[in-house]
Amino acid sequence: MSSVSLKERIHTLDIIRGFALFGILIANMIAFKTPVFTNISDLVEGSSLPEGGMNAALTLLTAIFVDGKFYPMFSMLFGLGFYIFYSRLMKRGLPAKKMFMRRLVFLLLIGLVHLIFIWTGDILHTYAITGFLLPLFIERSVKVIRIWAISLLVFSTFFITALMLLNSVGINFMISEGMDTLQNLNASAVSANSVMANGSFGEILAFRFINEVVPVLLQVLLYLPTILPLFLIGLYLGKTGMFTDIEPHIKRWKKVMWVGLAVGAPIVGLSVAIGYNVFGWEPYLTTPIAEGLNTFGGPFLMLFYVASIVLITRKSSIEKMLMPFASVGRMALTNYLMQSIIAVIIFNGYGFGLFGQVSKTQGVLIAIAIYTVQVVLSHVLLKRYKQGPMEYVWKKWTYSGGEKHSKAA
Repeated sequence: MSSVSLKERIHTLDIIRGFALFGILIANMIAFKTPVFTNISDLVEGSSLPEGGMNAALTLLTAIFVDGKFYPMFSMLFGLGFYIFYSRLMKRGLPAKKMFMRRLVFLLLIGLVHLIFIWTGDILHTYAITGFLLPLFIERSVKVIRIWAISLLVFSTFFITALMLLNSVGINFMISEGMDTLQNLNASAVSANSVMANGSFGEILAFRFINEVVPVLLQVLLYLPTILPLFLIGLYLGKTGMFTDIEPHIKRWKKVMWVGLAVGAPIVGLSVAIGYNVFGWEPYLTTPIAEGLNTFGGPFLMLFYVASIVLITRKSSIEKMLMPFASVGRMALTNYLMQSIIAVIIFNGYGFGLFGQVSKTQGVLIAIAIYTVQVVLSHVLLKRYKQGPMEYVWKKWTYSGGEKHSKAA
Protein backbone atom coordinates (compact mmCIF):
# COMPACT_ATOMS: atom_id res chain seq x y z
CA MET A 1 0.00 0.00 0.00
CA SER A 2 1.32 3.42 -0.95
CA SER A 3 2.04 6.14 1.59
CA VAL A 4 -1.03 8.00 2.85
CA SER A 5 -1.45 11.32 1.09
CA LEU A 6 -1.89 14.66 2.83
CA LYS A 7 -5.56 14.71 1.85
CA GLU A 8 -6.16 11.26 3.30
CA ARG A 9 -4.28 12.15 6.46
CA ILE A 10 -6.51 15.18 7.00
CA HIS A 11 -9.57 12.98 6.49
CA THR A 12 -8.31 10.58 9.17
CA LEU A 13 -7.74 13.40 11.66
CA ASP A 14 -11.15 14.89 10.91
CA ILE A 15 -12.82 11.51 11.36
CA ILE A 16 -11.13 11.13 14.75
CA ARG A 17 -12.11 14.68 15.70
CA GLY A 18 -15.72 14.05 14.66
CA PHE A 19 -15.73 10.77 16.56
CA ALA A 20 -14.46 12.63 19.64
CA LEU A 21 -17.27 15.19 19.40
CA PHE A 22 -19.87 12.42 19.30
CA GLY A 23 -18.43 10.81 22.42
CA ILE A 24 -18.16 14.16 24.19
CA LEU A 25 -21.83 14.90 23.51
CA ILE A 26 -22.95 11.55 24.94
CA ALA A 27 -20.70 12.02 27.99
CA ASN A 28 -21.91 15.61 28.51
CA MET A 29 -25.58 14.72 28.29
CA ILE A 30 -25.83 13.84 31.99
CA ALA A 31 -24.44 17.27 32.89
CA PHE A 32 -26.83 19.02 30.49
CA LYS A 33 -29.89 17.34 32.03
CA THR A 34 -29.02 16.91 35.73
CA PRO A 35 -27.27 19.03 38.43
CA VAL A 36 -23.94 17.17 38.43
CA PHE A 37 -21.91 20.34 39.04
CA THR A 38 -23.50 20.90 42.45
CA ASN A 39 -24.52 17.36 43.47
CA ILE A 40 -22.33 15.78 46.18
CA SER A 41 -24.55 12.79 47.00
CA ASP A 42 -22.22 10.30 45.33
CA LEU A 43 -19.42 11.25 47.73
CA VAL A 44 -21.65 10.35 50.69
CA GLU A 45 -23.99 7.64 49.43
CA GLY A 46 -22.03 6.23 46.50
CA SER A 47 -23.13 5.87 42.87
CA SER A 48 -26.09 3.72 41.87
CA LEU A 49 -27.50 2.61 38.55
CA PRO A 50 -30.78 4.19 37.40
CA GLU A 51 -34.00 2.21 37.35
CA GLY A 52 -34.91 0.35 34.19
CA GLY A 53 -32.86 -2.25 32.38
CA MET A 54 -32.04 -0.08 29.38
CA ASN A 55 -31.17 2.94 31.52
CA ALA A 56 -28.85 0.83 33.69
CA ALA A 57 -27.24 -0.85 30.67
CA LEU A 58 -26.60 2.46 28.90
CA THR A 59 -25.18 3.96 32.10
CA LEU A 60 -22.68 1.10 32.36
CA LEU A 61 -21.82 1.21 28.66
CA THR A 62 -21.26 4.96 28.85
CA ALA A 63 -19.07 4.58 31.93
CA ILE A 64 -16.96 1.88 30.28
CA PHE A 65 -16.64 3.12 26.71
CA VAL A 66 -17.33 6.88 26.79
CA ASP A 67 -16.69 8.70 30.08
CA GLY A 68 -13.10 9.88 30.32
CA LYS A 69 -12.16 8.62 26.84
CA PHE A 70 -13.30 11.34 24.46
CA TYR A 71 -12.14 14.48 26.24
CA PRO A 72 -8.67 12.86 26.25
CA MET A 73 -9.10 12.27 22.53
CA PHE A 74 -10.04 15.91 21.98
CA SER A 75 -7.10 16.94 24.16
CA MET A 76 -4.67 14.71 22.28
CA LEU A 77 -5.86 16.26 19.00
CA PHE A 78 -5.24 19.72 20.45
CA GLY A 79 -1.61 18.83 21.15
CA LEU A 80 -1.26 17.33 17.69
CA GLY A 81 -2.88 20.38 16.14
CA PHE A 82 -0.43 22.60 17.99
CA TYR A 83 2.50 20.70 16.48
CA ILE A 84 1.08 20.88 12.94
CA PHE A 85 0.25 24.59 13.28
CA TYR A 86 3.59 25.51 14.88
CA SER A 87 5.81 23.51 12.54
CA ARG A 88 4.11 24.82 9.39
CA LEU A 89 4.54 28.42 10.50
CA MET A 90 8.18 27.82 11.38
CA LYS A 91 8.83 26.43 7.91
CA ARG A 92 7.32 29.58 6.41
CA GLY A 93 9.44 31.85 8.59
CA LEU A 94 6.42 33.21 10.48
CA PRO A 95 6.32 34.04 14.22
CA ALA A 96 4.86 30.70 15.27
CA LYS A 97 4.91 31.29 19.02
CA LYS A 98 3.31 34.72 18.79
CA MET A 99 0.57 33.47 16.48
CA PHE A 100 -0.09 30.43 18.62
CA MET A 101 -0.50 32.72 21.64
CA ARG A 102 -3.03 34.78 19.67
CA ARG A 103 -4.83 31.56 18.89
CA LEU A 104 -4.97 30.69 22.58
CA VAL A 105 -6.25 34.13 23.59
CA PHE A 106 -9.18 33.72 21.21
CA LEU A 107 -9.90 30.25 22.57
CA LEU A 108 -9.76 31.59 26.13
CA LEU A 109 -12.22 34.39 25.37
CA ILE A 110 -14.64 32.06 23.59
CA GLY A 111 -14.30 29.55 26.41
CA LEU A 112 -15.11 32.13 29.07
CA VAL A 113 -18.18 33.31 27.15
CA HIS A 114 -19.28 29.69 26.78
CA LEU A 115 -18.62 28.95 30.45
CA ILE A 116 -20.37 32.03 31.85
CA PHE A 117 -23.33 32.49 29.51
CA ILE A 118 -24.07 29.05 28.10
CA TRP A 119 -22.84 25.99 30.02
CA THR A 120 -20.60 25.22 32.99
CA GLY A 121 -18.89 22.20 31.44
CA ASP A 122 -16.75 24.28 29.08
CA ILE A 123 -13.31 22.83 28.37
CA LEU A 124 -12.01 25.55 26.03
CA HIS A 125 -10.81 27.96 28.72
CA THR A 126 -8.89 25.12 30.38
CA TYR A 127 -7.36 24.13 27.04
CA ALA A 128 -6.31 27.70 26.40
CA ILE A 129 -4.66 28.17 29.80
CA THR A 130 -2.89 24.79 29.59
CA GLY A 131 -1.92 25.50 26.00
CA PHE A 132 0.38 28.34 27.08
CA LEU A 133 2.72 25.63 28.40
CA LEU A 134 3.02 23.79 25.08
CA PRO A 135 5.72 26.00 23.50
CA LEU A 136 8.01 24.91 26.36
CA PHE A 137 8.02 21.41 24.85
CA ILE A 138 8.13 22.05 21.10
CA GLU A 139 11.95 21.86 20.89
CA ARG A 140 12.23 18.85 23.19
CA SER A 141 13.07 15.40 21.88
CA VAL A 142 10.33 12.82 21.48
CA LYS A 143 11.92 10.84 24.32
CA VAL A 144 11.69 13.77 26.71
CA ILE A 145 8.10 14.47 25.67
CA ARG A 146 7.17 10.82 26.22
CA ILE A 147 8.71 10.84 29.69
CA TRP A 148 6.86 14.03 30.62
CA ALA A 149 3.56 12.70 29.25
CA ILE A 150 3.77 9.42 31.18
CA SER A 151 5.02 11.09 34.37
CA LEU A 152 2.28 13.71 34.32
CA LEU A 153 -0.37 11.10 33.59
CA VAL A 154 0.73 9.07 36.62
CA PHE A 155 0.95 12.21 38.75
CA SER A 156 -2.49 13.44 37.68
CA THR A 157 -3.99 10.05 38.55
CA PHE A 158 -2.76 10.29 42.15
CA PHE A 159 -3.45 14.04 42.27
CA ILE A 160 -7.11 13.74 41.26
CA THR A 161 -7.64 10.73 43.52
CA ALA A 162 -6.10 12.54 46.50
CA LEU A 163 -8.10 15.75 45.93
CA MET A 164 -11.40 13.92 45.59
CA LEU A 165 -10.62 11.67 48.53
CA LEU A 166 -9.74 14.65 50.72
CA ASN A 167 -12.99 16.35 49.72
CA SER A 168 -15.01 13.19 50.26
CA VAL A 169 -13.47 12.46 53.68
CA GLY A 170 -14.06 16.07 54.74
CA ILE A 171 -17.71 16.03 53.73
CA ASN A 172 -18.38 12.69 55.40
CA PHE A 173 -16.57 13.81 58.57
CA MET A 174 -18.74 16.94 58.85
CA ILE A 175 -21.89 14.87 58.43
CA SER A 176 -20.85 12.12 60.86
CA GLU A 177 -19.87 14.66 63.51
CA GLY A 178 -23.11 16.56 63.15
CA MET A 179 -21.36 19.68 61.86
CA ASP A 180 -23.58 19.72 58.77
CA THR A 181 -26.16 17.60 56.95
CA LEU A 182 -26.23 16.08 53.48
CA GLN A 183 -29.48 17.93 52.84
CA ASN A 184 -27.85 21.25 53.60
CA LEU A 185 -24.64 20.49 51.68
CA ASN A 186 -26.67 19.33 48.69
CA ALA A 187 -29.05 22.31 48.78
CA SER A 188 -27.56 23.83 45.62
CA ALA A 189 -28.27 20.65 43.66
CA VAL A 190 -31.87 20.64 44.87
CA SER A 191 -32.26 24.29 43.92
CA ALA A 192 -30.66 23.60 40.54
CA ASN A 193 -33.46 21.24 39.53
CA SER A 194 -36.05 23.97 39.98
CA VAL A 195 -34.02 26.92 38.70
CA MET A 196 -32.64 25.16 35.62
CA ALA A 197 -36.01 23.71 34.63
CA ASN A 198 -38.15 26.79 35.23
CA GLY A 199 -35.89 29.84 35.44
CA SER A 200 -35.44 32.63 32.93
CA PHE A 201 -32.09 33.18 31.24
CA GLY A 202 -31.19 35.80 33.87
CA GLU A 203 -32.21 33.61 36.80
CA ILE A 204 -30.27 30.63 35.48
CA LEU A 205 -27.26 32.81 34.72
CA ALA A 206 -27.25 34.21 38.28
CA PHE A 207 -27.61 30.77 39.85
CA ARG A 208 -24.94 29.20 37.66
CA PHE A 209 -22.49 32.04 38.16
CA ILE A 210 -22.54 31.75 41.95
CA ASN A 211 -22.90 27.99 42.34
CA GLU A 212 -20.99 26.68 39.31
CA VAL A 213 -18.97 29.22 37.32
CA VAL A 214 -17.06 30.77 40.22
CA PRO A 215 -16.06 27.38 41.70
CA VAL A 216 -14.93 26.18 38.26
CA LEU A 217 -12.77 29.27 37.72
CA LEU A 218 -11.26 28.98 41.20
CA GLN A 219 -10.27 25.37 40.48
CA VAL A 220 -9.06 25.83 36.91
CA LEU A 221 -5.35 25.44 37.72
CA LEU A 222 -6.05 22.08 39.35
CA TYR A 223 -7.03 20.67 35.96
CA LEU A 224 -3.75 21.56 34.26
CA PRO A 225 -1.89 18.40 35.36
CA THR A 226 -4.67 16.27 33.85
CA ILE A 227 -4.82 18.10 30.50
CA LEU A 228 -1.11 18.70 29.81
CA PRO A 229 -0.09 15.02 29.50
CA LEU A 230 -2.85 14.52 26.93
CA PHE A 231 -1.58 17.52 24.96
CA LEU A 232 1.90 16.02 25.12
CA ILE A 233 0.65 12.70 23.75
CA GLY A 234 -0.61 14.59 20.71
CA LEU A 235 2.65 16.51 20.44
CA TYR A 236 4.55 13.22 20.64
CA LEU A 237 2.46 11.64 17.87
CA GLY A 238 3.05 14.74 15.76
CA LYS A 239 6.81 14.87 16.26
CA THR A 240 7.26 11.16 15.57
CA GLY A 241 5.50 11.56 12.22
CA MET A 242 2.94 8.87 13.05
CA PHE A 243 0.14 10.97 11.52
CA THR A 244 2.05 12.74 8.77
CA ASP A 245 3.32 9.49 7.25
CA ILE A 246 1.21 6.61 8.50
CA GLU A 247 2.43 3.64 6.46
CA PRO A 248 6.02 3.47 7.82
CA HIS A 249 4.55 3.53 11.31
CA ILE A 250 1.95 0.77 10.96
CA LYS A 251 3.76 -1.49 13.44
CA ARG A 252 3.87 1.36 15.96
CA TRP A 253 0.17 2.05 15.47
CA LYS A 254 -0.64 -1.61 16.04
CA LYS A 255 1.47 -1.54 19.20
CA VAL A 256 -0.35 1.59 20.39
CA MET A 257 -3.68 -0.10 19.70
CA TRP A 258 -2.93 -3.30 21.63
CA VAL A 259 -1.14 -1.58 24.51
CA GLY A 260 -4.01 0.90 24.79
CA LEU A 261 -6.50 -1.95 24.99
CA ALA A 262 -4.41 -4.15 27.29
CA VAL A 263 -3.78 -1.35 29.80
CA GLY A 264 -6.95 0.68 29.40
CA ALA A 265 -9.64 -2.01 29.41
CA PRO A 266 -8.86 -3.68 32.76
CA ILE A 267 -8.21 -0.37 34.55
CA VAL A 268 -11.42 1.17 33.21
CA GLY A 269 -13.31 -2.01 34.04
CA LEU A 270 -11.96 -1.89 37.60
CA SER A 271 -12.87 1.80 37.79
CA VAL A 272 -16.49 1.10 36.86
CA ALA A 273 -16.69 -1.85 39.26
CA ILE A 274 -15.41 0.29 42.14
CA GLY A 275 -17.57 3.25 41.15
CA TYR A 276 -20.74 1.16 41.37
CA ASN A 277 -19.50 -0.52 44.55
CA VAL A 278 -19.15 -4.10 43.38
CA PHE A 279 -16.68 -4.69 46.23
CA GLY A 280 -18.81 -3.26 49.02
CA TRP A 281 -16.39 -0.48 49.99
CA GLU A 282 -17.35 2.59 52.01
CA PRO A 283 -19.11 5.10 49.69
CA TYR A 284 -16.64 7.89 50.44
CA LEU A 285 -13.88 5.77 48.82
CA THR A 286 -15.62 4.57 45.69
CA THR A 287 -16.05 7.75 43.64
CA PRO A 288 -12.54 9.21 44.25
CA ILE A 289 -10.78 5.93 43.49
CA ALA A 290 -12.98 5.22 40.47
CA GLU A 291 -12.33 8.69 39.05
CA GLY A 292 -8.60 8.35 39.67
CA LEU A 293 -8.42 5.02 37.87
CA ASN A 294 -10.41 6.37 34.93
CA THR A 295 -8.04 9.35 34.74
CA PHE A 296 -5.27 6.85 34.01
CA GLY A 297 -7.12 4.14 32.10
CA GLY A 298 -9.27 6.45 29.98
CA PRO A 299 -6.38 7.88 27.91
CA PHE A 300 -5.11 4.36 27.15
CA LEU A 301 -8.52 3.30 25.89
CA MET A 302 -8.60 6.56 23.92
CA LEU A 303 -5.33 5.56 22.22
CA PHE A 304 -6.91 2.21 21.36
CA TYR A 305 -9.77 4.06 19.66
CA VAL A 306 -7.44 6.42 17.80
CA ALA A 307 -5.09 3.68 16.59
CA SER A 308 -8.05 1.56 15.49
CA ILE A 309 -9.45 4.43 13.41
CA VAL A 310 -6.03 5.11 11.86
CA LEU A 311 -5.65 1.44 10.91
CA ILE A 312 -9.15 0.81 9.55
CA THR A 313 -9.29 4.04 7.53
CA ARG A 314 -6.38 2.80 5.44
CA LYS A 315 -9.13 1.05 3.47
CA SER A 316 -10.76 3.68 1.28
CA SER A 317 -14.17 1.97 1.55
CA ILE A 318 -14.16 2.27 5.35
CA GLU A 319 -12.82 5.81 5.21
CA LYS A 320 -15.67 6.75 2.88
CA MET A 321 -18.19 5.17 5.23
CA LEU A 322 -16.81 7.24 8.14
CA MET A 323 -16.71 10.55 6.26
CA PRO A 324 -19.86 11.87 8.03
CA PHE A 325 -17.68 12.04 11.16
CA ALA A 326 -15.11 14.01 9.17
CA SER A 327 -17.64 16.70 8.23
CA VAL A 328 -18.39 17.30 11.90
CA GLY A 329 -14.68 17.16 12.75
CA ARG A 330 -13.76 19.85 10.21
CA MET A 331 -16.05 22.19 12.15
CA ALA A 332 -15.02 21.00 15.61
CA LEU A 333 -15.15 24.36 17.42
CA THR A 334 -18.45 25.38 15.82
CA ASN A 335 -20.06 22.02 16.54
CA TYR A 336 -18.75 21.83 20.11
CA LEU A 337 -20.35 25.19 20.91
CA MET A 338 -23.54 24.32 19.02
CA GLN A 339 -23.94 21.14 21.06
CA SER A 340 -24.10 23.26 24.20
CA ILE A 341 -26.47 25.83 22.70
CA ILE A 342 -28.89 23.17 21.44
CA ALA A 343 -28.73 21.22 24.71
CA VAL A 344 -29.41 24.20 27.00
CA ILE A 345 -32.38 25.18 24.83
CA ILE A 346 -33.75 21.66 25.23
CA PHE A 347 -33.17 21.39 28.98
CA ASN A 348 -33.19 24.91 30.47
CA GLY A 349 -36.23 26.91 31.54
CA TYR A 350 -35.86 29.53 28.81
CA GLY A 351 -36.17 26.70 26.28
CA PHE A 352 -38.18 23.48 26.62
CA GLY A 353 -37.45 23.10 30.35
CA LEU A 354 -36.73 19.36 30.36
CA PHE A 355 -34.01 19.60 33.02
CA GLY A 356 -34.29 16.72 35.51
CA GLN A 357 -37.02 14.99 33.49
CA VAL A 358 -35.05 12.95 30.96
CA SER A 359 -33.87 9.37 31.51
CA LYS A 360 -30.49 8.00 30.49
CA THR A 361 -31.97 6.29 27.45
CA GLN A 362 -33.79 9.44 26.37
CA GLY A 363 -30.61 11.45 26.91
CA VAL A 364 -28.60 9.15 24.63
CA LEU A 365 -31.33 9.35 21.96
CA ILE A 366 -31.30 13.15 22.20
CA ALA A 367 -27.49 13.13 21.82
CA ILE A 368 -27.75 10.93 18.72
CA ALA A 369 -30.42 13.24 17.28
CA ILE A 370 -28.32 16.37 17.90
CA TYR A 371 -25.26 14.76 16.35
CA THR A 372 -27.22 13.59 13.33
CA VAL A 373 -28.40 17.15 12.73
CA GLN A 374 -24.80 18.32 13.02
CA VAL A 375 -23.65 15.74 10.46
CA VAL A 376 -26.22 16.97 7.95
CA LEU A 377 -25.64 20.68 8.58
CA SER A 378 -21.84 20.29 8.53
CA HIS A 379 -21.97 18.39 5.24
CA VAL A 380 -24.23 21.00 3.63
CA LEU A 381 -22.21 23.96 4.90
CA LEU A 382 -18.85 22.51 3.87
CA LYS A 383 -20.12 21.95 0.35
CA ARG A 384 -20.34 25.73 0.05
CA TYR A 385 -17.61 26.94 2.40
CA LYS A 386 -14.11 25.70 3.29
CA GLN A 387 -14.68 25.84 7.05
CA GLY A 388 -17.23 26.49 9.76
CA PRO A 389 -18.11 30.01 11.01
CA MET A 390 -16.17 29.81 14.28
CA GLU A 391 -13.17 28.27 12.52
CA TYR A 392 -13.26 31.16 10.04
CA VAL A 393 -13.32 33.81 12.81
CA TRP A 394 -10.60 31.95 14.75
CA LYS A 395 -8.37 31.87 11.68
CA LYS A 396 -8.96 35.56 10.95
CA TRP A 397 -8.07 36.44 14.53
CA THR A 398 -4.92 34.31 14.47
CA TYR A 399 -3.59 35.69 11.18
CA SER A 400 -4.66 39.30 11.70
CA GLY A 401 -1.06 40.46 12.19
CA GLY A 402 -0.67 41.57 8.60
CA GLU A 403 -1.15 40.69 4.97
CA LYS A 404 1.77 38.26 5.01
CA HIS A 405 0.16 36.29 7.79
CA SER A 406 -3.19 36.23 6.03
CA LYS A 407 -1.62 34.78 2.91
CA ALA A 408 0.15 32.15 4.98
CA ALA A 409 -3.20 30.81 6.17
